[in-house]
Amino acid sequence: MLIAIIGGPNKGKSTLFNALTLGNAQVANYPFTTIDPNRGVAFASAVCPHVRLGRQCNPNNSKCEEGIRKIPINVLDVAGLVEGAHEGKGMGNQFLSDVAASDCIILVADASGSTDPDGNPIAPGTADVLQDIEIIETELDAWYLDVFKRNALKARGKKIEDFANLLSGLKITMDDLNYVVRVLELNPQDVWSWEKEDMKEAAKIIRERTKPIVIAANKIDSEFAEKNVLKLKEFYGKKYGIFPIAADSELALRKANEKGMVKYNGKTFEISMPSMPAQLISALEKINKNIIEKYGSTGVQALLDNCVFSLLNQIVVYPVEDEVHFANHFGKVLPDAILLKNGSKSIDLAGKIHSDLAAHMLHAVDAEKKMRIAKDAVLHDGQIVKIVSTK
Repeated sequence: MLIAIIGGPNKGKSTLFNALTLGNAQVANYPFTTIDPNRGVAFASAVCPHVRLGRQCNPNNSKCEEGIRKIPINVLDVAGLVEGAHEGKGMGNQFLSDVAASDCIILVADASGSTDPDGNPIAPGTADVLQDIEIIETELDAWYLDVFKRNALKARGKKIEDFANLLSGLKITMDDLNYVVRVLELNPQDVWSWEKEDMKEAAKIIRERTKPIVIAANKIDSEFAEKNVLKLKEFYGKKYGIFPIAADSELALRKANEKGMVKYNGKTFEISMPSMPAQLISALEKINKNIIEKYGSTGVQALLDNCVFSLLNQIVVYPVEDEVHFANHFGKVLPDAILLKNGSKSIDLAGKIHSDLAAHMLHAVDAEKKMRIAKDAVLHDGQIVKIVSTK
């Protein structure tokens, strides 16, 4: 799974990336700080089954903190997108190509209204926050349309399956193309014959299907943020999830937590270093008053969890080899947490673990109920499952 963080220049994308990953992406108050895409790992959160089992888990590739399991998610921070990017302006098509492999998009908007469309700092509250969304949508749709046109020409006279293969780099499937053909009543035999407006609408629909978006309304510590968040919800609330966030506050709290200065659980914090300088204490008190007390959290973890579990409709399943002790063959309890699409079956879990396991699978076992379940049994969130195979 890959989540791309996009938006105009200087909206706070790299700060959000660092807050999610504790990475070291360059951050500065000027456009195009990010040239090459930054890649890192963030962690979605889910209640760990060890809580109800009364056993301590031993995660292989993540942490479990206070009963909350952290599930690794790949995150990509790409260069800022400006108007005309699909024609080469700004970082141009480099940005658009970086987005191609993503499963969903976090679109960062500047809720403080303090940056113009090109990312230049201006007086807070004077920028139109809606432009942060409009420009990105326009550029993405123009890019998709260009990709569609170029590949429709290559597929001229061929089957629609050939067109789908050419678009696979954008994670477009035959299901997506069949959907748009049905909805727009298009000719599936010759994509090149589609009318200009049909091609444009088809590209837009498939972009929305294959690159779902959630909006991160950043910089909510600004006095102008509240009205801009309301404005975003009014204009885009029916289309996108709108999440008020304070990426810089989240980053500050996570770094302070890492250094033992505070105890931070993702929502609230308490100072754990009595000898902390007065200036730092004042900064933390400001975060608590302007962000935590007002919004309940910085919004960053909720944003990521929404992307994974709502936007991408994922569940977490815990595979084990020993259903009695809920462990692998080394005795580690609940060692792995695997994300699957909601509605996935036990055979899908087997395939996610290893293709050979799926090929030789006999059945599965619900470890808590100690009941055999079929290969086509639909799994549920938080389920602990053993795969039984001939190997």
